[in-house]
Amino acid sequence: MGICANCGAALDPAWKFCTRCGAPVRQVTVEPIPAAIRPDDEAEPAEPRKDRSTLIGVVVAVVGFAIIIVVAILVFSSHG
Repeated sequence: MGICANCGAALDPAWKFCTRCGAPVRQVTVEPIPAAIRPDDEAEPAEPRKDRSTLIGVVVAVVGFAIIIVVAILVFSSHG
């Protein structure tokens, strides 16, 4: 939708005259944005956030491994 330069009414791009005031509709051509100022569409995306469940899984694994080591040390040191 465009806007009539004469009266400000909303215009359909296919119209040749404004339906409110009858002024001729000027077709405006849009120039493409030069590459020098166009945003880079292929920029690297931001690094995705680490999932909270992954962090919880790592913490549980480390704590579990530490418990296994402590139990192993207690079991094998009492028999020696």
